[in-house]
Amino acid sequence: MTIAAGIAAATALPFALHGRCERPLLGCVAVIFAAIISTLNARITTFGLADIRGGLGLGFDAGSWVATVFFAAQMLVTPAAAWMSTVLSTRRVLLWTGTVFAALSILPPFLHDYDTLILVQFVRGLAVGAFIPAALGFILRSLAPQWWIWGIAAYAFRFVFSQNIGGAIEGWYSDTGHWQWIFWENVGLTPIMTMLAAIAMPRRPIDWEAWHRTDWIGILYAGIGFALIYAGLDQGNRLDWLNSGTVNGLLLAGGFLVAAFAVHESRAEYPLIHLRVLVQRTVAVPAILISVFTFGTIATSFVLPDYLTNVQGLRALQISQALYWVALPQIVLVPLVALLLKRIDARLLLVLGFAVIAVGSWLDTGLTHDWISANFVPSAAIEAVGLALAITAVITFTIANVTPPQAAAIATTIQIARLLGAELGSALIQTFVRTREQTYSNLLGLHLVAGSTTAEQATAQLSAPFGARPTGIGAVALQGAGVLADLVRREAFVLAYIDAFWLIAWVVLAGMLLVLLLRPPPPNPLTPPRLILPSIAQ
Repeated sequence: MTIAAGIAAATALPFALHGRCERPLLGCVAVIFAAIISTLNARITTFGLADIRGGLGLGFDAGSWVATVFFAAQMLVTPAAAWMSTVLSTRRVLLWTGTVFAALSILPPFLHDYDTLILVQFVRGLAVGAFIPAALGFILRSLAPQWWIWGIAAYAFRFVFSQNIGGAIEGWYSDTGHWQWIFWENVGLTPIMTMLAAIAMPRRPIDWEAWHRTDWIGILYAGIGFALIYAGLDQGNRLDWLNSGTVNGLLLAGGFLVAAFAVHESRAEYPLIHLRVLVQRTVAVPAILISVFTFGTIATSFVLPDYLTNVQGLRALQISQALYWVALPQIVLVPLVALLLKRIDARLLLVLGFAVIAVGSWLDTGLTHDWISANFVPSAAIEAVGLALAITAVITFTIANVTPPQAAAIATTIQIARLLGAELGSALIQTFVRTREQTYSNLLGLHLVAGSTTAEQATAQLSAPFGARPTGIGAVALQGAGVLADLVRREAFVLAYIDAFWLIAWVVLAGMLLVLLLRPPPPNPLTPPRLILPSIAQ
């Protein structure tokens, strides 16, 4: 839940409005570290939800809201995050939210009252939701222009690396019986971040003039509205979408508030977002491309782990043996991409990145039920290259197109688009896999009619081991029929995951066409004239 959040704050004010801090490198370490903490929390919470449910004695339905509330709270604070970093200063925002987040992260393993747990998760989400918007904004205000590309590279590395290493960390917590550290790791990591922020970041007075003309109504409408939509999307697959009153209520209420936000912005004296900015090509197209990139990451962030869990029964630590090949190469790949961006148009690298991601997903369409983590290594390594190219290029291009008068509107717009786009893509692919599995189970079952020769032969063959070694859990024939049903379900899942990989590949390839709509950014420290290639499309 993180790419555009950093882009958002990066552009929240003209870079020249603030002096650079006295310890810029240390300050950059602080904000990147904050972004790492945020991304790790998202991934570890997702991977470790089953351990959280088991440790706290929660049912599946109740446990799902523990994650939904945490993520929706981050969405709620999104419209205000970039602006608050501007008005209050990045230093204050990180110190205050970091302290709250670290303190509350102690509590969840001890909480057995569900309502209190949900409240704590909500406040934790609000606090950590302010971490990422500090990153790129601080980097670009603090570093000399010639070093901006390296700050962007550090931010890009943080996203891909943290997203794919989170499973290994949670897997270790799970295998060693220390599920509590899903929360407690923040008690150790966050104070380090706040200490670095306190030492490195300059003290700046609160901008009271900006505070008094803040569009609070717009922030409330947008924050609550988008948070409700986010929660509806997150719960949609579990509750069967529009067949659920809860999902309908969340989406309708969220949509109404977002519509009210749009009406309010068109009339506000100092709007949070100037609506006319939304239709500009330099805002709309990069926002969509960021969402397409996020959809491309689902191949490794959801489909691959879900296959290894449902079909092979692997644990998080075993699944991470494939994800290492996405995470670890970023250490080398991202700096190389930063060097390439000094010589090659970011749009061309973005196209190349999307193409490589699509190739990696296409390789996984050869999936069979025999595949284990090692079989995904070639595609994971290829996707690592594509992810490094695409994310670094899209962030660089987006920031290079920002002009100070449009900064705040572009900031909030892209951030919201990123978070909602990511959740929409995740919800789509989960529902797609579920429905395709049901379809294939039905189609395969049509060839196994009860009493048919094929079904009887298959059942007899699968029943043989139970006859030789009785298990005492039912008739031998029924046990053989159960095994046959499991095999049908397994093959249905395999076919569904193959379709998912195909869908991801085609969506990413379609995203390449959007790059044709992008024009070269104006000359600036990220795009010196001698490095810009001719326009792809005028």
